[in-house]
Amino acid sequence: MDGDVLPPAGPAPSVASVLDDDDLLREILLCLGFPNLLVRAALVSKRWLLHASDQAFLRRFRERNPPRPLGFYAGYPGRYQFVPLPQPPELAALSRRPASSCDGPFARGAERLVHSRNGRLITAFRSRWRQLRGGRFKHYLLAPLLAGESPTVLPPPPPPVHERAQERFTQMFLPEGGGRDGITSVHLWMAGRKIYAEVRVLGSDGWGVPATAEIDIELPHPHATTFLEEMLPPVRGKVFMVTTSGYTLGLDLATSTFFTLELPVGVRRGYLLSCAEDSGLYLVSAHGFQLSLWLNRMTGDGNGAAGWLLVDTFNIREGCTRFAGQNLTSMPQDGDFLRVAAVGDNAEFVFLDYATYGVVLYVHLRSRVVEKVYEQPPYGHGNVHPGISRIHISPFMMMWPPVFPALKGGHDQGQ
Repeated sequence: MDGDVLPPAGPAPSVASVLDDDDLLREILLCLGFPNLLVRAALVSKRWLLHASDQAFLRRFRERNPPRPLGFYAGYPGRYQFVPLPQPPELAALSRRPASSCDGPFARGAERLVHSRNGRLITAFRSRWRQLRGGRFKHYLLAPLLAGESPTVLPPPPPPVHERAQERFTQMFLPEGGGRDGITSVHLWMAGRKIYAEVRVLGSDGWGVPATAEIDIELPHPHATTFLEEMLPPVRGKVFMVTTSGYTLGLDLATSTFFTLELPVGVRRGYLLSCAEDSGLYLVSAHGFQLSLWLNRMTGDGNGAAGWLLVDTFNIREGCTRFAGQNLTSMPQDGDFLRVAAVGDNAEFVFLDYATYGVVLYVHLRSRVVEKVYEQPPYGHGNVHPGISRIHISPFMMMWPPVFPALKGGHDQGQ
């Protein structure tokens, strides 16, 4: 019968009108929520790929859907493990991939995890033969989120030339802007009352010509032999060193110059730094169970001379009701303390080392959520006793910007 004739097959006119409208398509792509889903959408066609990979669109996507931590690496030199954080179903498969980095060179005896940033890792490995001969570390670059990408052996940086030194710090950092180009090696040493730096950047032709810097420092007391405590990853193109003198020593990588950054009143140690929007800098400190969040807008050329503004405080005890059912040995007690072990960009989250019980806490500062996310195994099975050694925490973030598929022959993909 004529009334039973079906309309021609094909998309409904309303669907076609939406998908043919570039403005509406971009709004739909913004709602995907996660970079991995954006990459999958880019496989539909060349047109979808061009929209998804457009730089202006990616800036909007990141503002609405900032990268999130998939988990973290926890442990001590020679023994690390990946600990996933709870994820929505869309990220379940993706969050399992970082655990694969515990295979290969990482599992065969990586002495330490050097740096983790933006979905990539640098690990350092020294074989038993190299240990016996006093050899140098071999560094690997890993990208667990990129399926099929094998670990890359990084060329060793040339040995630094320096005089007799009281202290030496050498660290290798992944670039802030993502990608694998621009890995930086920073070597610091102290001789007398001078601090020297040698900075090299890894390019396609190997390690570049070193940039050097030096500064005279004031020792905490005349016979002090220790000044540098820790070198922090670059923030806004600057490397910061925690010192024993109540201030942070900064090194501007672009100009190869040192500068000093005064700390907030009452803060001397137990803090970490995080980049803030508009070139600012966050500082997160812990005193007992009180977290403090400070902001330095770092405006002009004063390298933070404008000073620190206290923007938030939070007592961890307020969130400890979430420990119910999580088998925490004890509620926080007076006299216990927390160490700031890692901080996310824009101070979105903080990992805290509760050394008394060998517990790691995850704090989302905006929502005031506190969760126990890791507990060291019982002492006596080859493990470090809680409270004796600092646990190393390296958050593992989603990769940004996403790595999109390459166009093939100019034809639409998936069609």
